[in-house]
Amino acid sequence: MTSVPRPAPVSPEAVEPAFNGEPAVEGARRQGRIRGIATSRTFTALQDANFRLLFTGNVLQFGAMQMSMLVRGVLSFELTGSYAALGVVSLANAIPGLIFSLVGGIAADRFPKKTVIQSAQIVNFLVSAALAVLAGTGLLRFEHLVLTAVLQGIVMSLMMPSRQSIILDLVGRERLTNAVALNTSGMNLMQLVGPGLGGALLALSSPALVFGFMALLYFVAVTFTVRLPKEPVFAMSEPRTHPVGRGRGSGIRDIGDGLKYVARDPTIRTLMAVNFLIVLASMPYTMMLPGFVREVLHRGPAAQGMLMSMSGVGAVAGSLTVATMRERARGRLLLICATVLAFALVAFSVSTVYYVTLPLMLVIGASTAGRMSIGQVLIQAYPADEYRGRVMAVWMMQFNLVAFGTFFVGIMSEAFGPQLAIGGLAGFLLVVLLCVTLFVPRFRNLQ
Repeated sequence: MTSVPRPAPVSPEAVEPAFNGEPAVEGARRQGRIRGIATSRTFTALQDANFRLLFTGNVLQFGAMQMSMLVRGVLSFELTGSYAALGVVSLANAIPGLIFSLVGGIAADRFPKKTVIQSAQIVNFLVSAALAVLAGTGLLRFEHLVLTAVLQGIVMSLMMPSRQSIILDLVGRERLTNAVALNTSGMNLMQLVGPGLGGALLALSSPALVFGFMALLYFVAVTFTVRLPKEPVFAMSEPRTHPVGRGRGSGIRDIGDGLKYVARDPTIRTLMAVNFLIVLASMPYTMMLPGFVREVLHRGPAAQGMLMSMSGVGAVAGSLTVATMRERARGRLLLICATVLAFALVAFSVSTVYYVTLPLMLVIGASTAGRMSIGQVLIQAYPADEYRGRVMAVWMMQFNLVAFGTFFVGIMSEAFGPQLAIGGLAGFLLVVLLCVTLFVPRFRNLQ
């Protein structure tokens, strides 16, 4: 199955000379400036006008999301004085993903992805604006934060499959690795900038202003998304043999068809299983970090912030590195990234010295971002187009499952200490990766 450009005038070549409605001369000049930063392979996908629109909208939206996570947590603790309240808000945001992710996959396969993304951004804008009004009038309560966390969790679950799978529709398979990696690097950059900016605004102004600024980011993101083409620029050459149903009662059947496809397709099934094992064994350390920093490294919140920043720097570097890679041997590259991550986590669990742990976080961030970027490329490249949204929905559930996996890691940490819990999981991951490398040629030969 190959991707071919549609003959419609929405192809990159047809759109870029006019540069989204600008006069030809001005558009060409602006296009030339952008291509000046996109001449290297690292940024080649930015030559595509449609991808630039998607990338910019995603960065603005993710920046607002990162600010929301920080501000919601700070206000929850200020209003309740309870650590348990932080856990309640986190679960309120994560649980909807397990319920609505598959519905989001159906939406991605059934409706224009642009419409799904734009609708979600509008809802997030309205939610942030409502919180700004409540905070500004002094009526904001903890219950409002929980309710909006649930609502934004639902919206995110419905949107994420469309937001990820639309990349292939816009850039095609040839530039998919570069585009996904650049998109991931933008998300990682906002993971660095967003919380810091939100914290600074909260310290210098008021919660109402911060929520208002988040609403502004969502609104601007909509202005970029609305300019995306409604139909895919690139699509499968063969006609759809299993279209998504549109009749009454077809939603449950579509979910079942998507799950059956994931279970029956050997490549998708293997990729999904290996990735879930990697995620469940490697990601829970992030939630254990506050206790690890205090009890093992004997440091405080400032040190934890520096460790997280180092991880973010590594994540940006890892994503950009993947962006320079060619479209081949991606199964092996994913295994290499995961193996480096596992070894780094073992070293992290053993270290009791802050200045040894600091560079390890750089490696952990880079290898995590590399694994995530390559995994997202593979999970978009191999499914049939009519199932891609639902496959992405199952894939995105990994982020919600981590919240529950962390609960069991927390129990292990309570019983045996965080070092043994994190190091034991990392050791288990190394064994899994060795077995996959030796006995699962289907995975290591993925291109």
